[in-house]
Amino acid sequence: MICVSIKEYIKCWLEELEVQRCYSQHTIDAYRRDVLNFENFLAEHTGEDISLKILQNLKTMDFRSWLSNRISNGLTARSNVRALSALKSFFYHLAKKNLIDLKSINSVKRPKLSMLLPKPIKEDAIISFLNLDSFFENDPEWITDRDRALFSLLYCCGLRINEALNIKTSDVDKEIKILGKGKKDRIIILLPMVLDRINEYILSCPYDLSDGFLFVGLKGKKLHASLVDHRLQKLRVVHNLPDHASAHAFRHSFATHLIQHGADLRSVQELLGHESLSSTQIYTDIDDYNLLKIYANTHPLEKQ
Repeated sequence: MICVSIKEYIKCWLEELEVQRCYSQHTIDAYRRDVLNFENFLAEHTGEDISLKILQNLKTMDFRSWLSNRISNGLTARSNVRALSALKSFFYHLAKKNLIDLKSINSVKRPKLSMLLPKPIKEDAIISFLNLDSFFENDPEWITDRDRALFSLLYCCGLRINEALNIKTSDVDKEIKILGKGKKDRIIILLPMVLDRINEYILSCPYDLSDGFLFVGLKGKKLHASLVDHRLQKLRVVHNLPDHASAHAFRHSFATHLIQHGADLRSVQELLGHESLSSTQIYTDIDDYNLLKIYANTHPLEKQ
């Protein structure tokens, strides 16, 4: 008789990811959905409630059937890669407890993932956008100041949107410590222009920001990423921005433009908070022409 239910094992695994491995809440939520998706598929596939014994007897073809089912339901290769990673992580958790064998799941090949390059916003377009007198004609002045400060921060520092929205007003200085993915700290330096725009926003904001989050909404509560993306969807139309202009596109633009102007990959890696250099290298594939210009202008033999 099994004393612990599968749901208890899943709960224990997710707690390990959060506490010991410092996974973000976003990743934990995605992994939970992926494993529950597998559990639901398996229940329908076998016609039984899922038990540890069923997991122990799974064959490679069972995992492949699950992935095929996801593909037939329209889920993308990227989504399926993540789902398989989540499932393997859960199975490794069980294997560490000597509850399961990994031979079958380790035989499942990861779905092929085409290289999706990040799409930056053109340099002149993003600079013009950041220097607009207003974004929406009927916005209160402090909302315009807020958005200008936020978008400038995203582009000039390469922050993820949630990193920016988690900044407290008391943290604002020439340097700010950012808590990134995996709960890893990094220091960002605020350009004088960005610091000026943040201070302008603080002065114009009708709410007391001194004891809370820097960026707030109309009711004075913490600003959420979903609202920022919703506003950007409308701004794309009003100001003729490209379809891919999103909060994350400002981060892509930051990295791309730095590399196009000669910044080295290691420095950009540190600024972005990437754990692996391979995550930063994708930006070198965006504009081969500019990269070749940098190479030609910086190689020692070219200067002779």
